[in-house]
Amino acid sequence: MMACLLLLAAALGVSAASAQAVISAQGCTSRSFSIPSWFINDLSASDGKTSFTLLNRATNQTAEYTCQGTNCSAGEELEDLIASVQVSATTANVSVNQTWVCSDRSPSTKFIAAGTSSVSLTDGKAASSPLLVKGSLLQPVALTPQYNKGPTGHDTPGCLAKSEKPSWVLSHVIWADQDGDEITSVKEQRLTFILTNVATGYEASCMSQGPVATNIFCAGTEFQSFTVGRYSISTAVQFDPATYSLTVNQTWFCDDHDAAKPLQISGSGTVALPLQCKTEPVAESPSHLKKFCTVPDDDSVTVIGTLGTVVTLAPYSIEDPVPSNQDSCTISSIFNPRWQFSYFSTYNNSISFEIILQTNRGFRYPNPVYQGKATGDGWFECDIGYDGGSQVPDGPLWPYKCQFAYDKETKELTLKADWECTELDPANPVRFSGVSTTTVNSNIVCEKVEHREYTDEPLEEGEELTVPDPIGVVDFCYTENPSFSWTGEIKDVTWTSGKSA
Repeated sequence: MMACLLLLAAALGVSAASAQAVISAQGCTSRSFSIPSWFINDLSASDGKTSFTLLNRATNQTAEYTCQGTNCSAGEELEDLIASVQVSATTANVSVNQTWVCSDRSPSTKFIAAGTSSVSLTDGKAASSPLLVKGSLLQPVALTPQYNKGPTGHDTPGCLAKSEKPSWVLSHVIWADQDGDEITSVKEQRLTFILTNVATGYEASCMSQGPVATNIFCAGTEFQSFTVGRYSISTAVQFDPATYSLTVNQTWFCDDHDAAKPLQISGSGTVALPLQCKTEPVAESPSHLKKFCTVPDDDSVTVIGTLGTVVTLAPYSIEDPVPSNQDSCTISSIFNPRWQFSYFSTYNNSISFEIILQTNRGFRYPNPVYQGKATGDGWFECDIGYDGGSQVPDGPLWPYKCQFAYDKETKELTLKADWECTELDPANPVRFSGVSTTTVNSNIVCEKVEHREYTDEPLEEGEELTVPDPIGVVDFCYTENPSFSWTGEIKDVTWTSGKSA
């Protein structure tokens, strides 16, 4: 017990260097969009005076501040920064408003952000350091960047205390072991159960893989969530079918004690499963047996573990946005806006193509655009196809409204489009408008195809779906290479956000 406590206590130390390393991973512009925020270090208050060190996480600028009452000043002022503090006997509230310019991209960009945060005081000193002041951008767009939720249970009260003596609960345990000759019956072993970490409440579904159930695969919500962040819980389970001995190795995270000092914790434990089994012949091959086992009584088993390694992470890094090596939708739309076009075709003189924004697109694919209603002078409204992008947090990467015109002789395609980016602040998307003029720089081949007209009317009761008879022959034209794609620069880009500055 004492060794565990000492190990945890030693891990609680965190250096400013580790925090600096994390926030330096991206350029000034990228950080200004994703984490416009400040660290307040070493805050202390006494006799109406307050002092602290302020770090702008986007620019890495620091300054020492002293405050008389609510007004604060620095010996070496940060660029266009106003800081104020309100102190009571037990709490300090810090407000920051700053303007800065990032020149790591062209053109340089002016940012304005503001934020407020509070910290408890113990004997006039901040109970947690550094204090994170999350900012909202006011310029160049008005938004409040979204932070991650982090791995399950990291901020659950008691997470750290319960982790000193780690334990897990196994429930819904089923063990099946079937003999077989692989001809009349299959030889297989299967172990399934639910694993719950008592400290965090994290649950994982576990099952064996392969004909011999020794290595058990476990997965929890991290495989379905886009908001876990950079740290996810990992679980490894080994099982001995001969002795029913099961060993759990898991890594989880706690910052319920202090978000400025998050911990990565590893632990392991072993238990012999108290299985009750029944054996019967395999129906298809009576000379072979199958065994089916469950845990009696309350259908659960507790695994008492031992504490492994404890690692201190950078302040607030559990919920921080994950740095990316590629530009996001918003940054791409501001600094290098381009569409990628593909699968261009015409059917009976009706145009269609696929489109997606040139940005960090992850696993998203282009979306189809079909020719809609004519608006005059050769322009048509876009009939935008299925919006699969709404199922992911970054939203769709294609227009939500557009018009296009196509010159058959020059193969010039002009697109006027409106699109939005939601990856930074889903509640207040940044909406963009712009024009792209490109040339379908590929040979167009045509063929005659039978034309059928389908109806959208629902089928009557008992009516069967039928393929309508052809009513004629039309031209179907497409790029010689059906997968040909090209990019087009978006010009005259303007933007607004869902939040008023």
